[in-house]
Amino acid sequence: MSHYPNKYHAFLCVQRRPEGHPRGCCTSKGGGAAMFERLAAKVSEKNLWEAGVSIASSSCLGFCKAGPLMVVYPQGIWYKLETMADVDEVVESHFANHTPVERLIVTPSK
Repeated sequence: MSHYPNKYHAFLCVQRRPEGHPRGCCTSKGGGAAMFERLAAKVSEKNLWEAGVSIASSSCLGFCKAGPLMVVYPQGIWYKLETMADVDEVVESHFANHTPVERLIVTPSK
């Protein structure tokens, strides 16, 4: 039996670094605050807060080359989100219907 308080807790990187930074940042790759706002809006629209979905913005998740990134716990599933439609798909498939979006899953590596 899990003692985790939420069914899903997602962290989406909103890291912003200066242009030309060697690690880059999720914001410069199309992620960031706008993507987080979309995530929050979709979770609210579907009333998933009540179903145990929690989201948080995050600074660097340490896997910059694959960004923009979101990690979902307690499963530890990492998503590379390239478009707002990807955000919508994760909300609908993973959070609402409990089916991870295989085509967006990435494996963390340095």
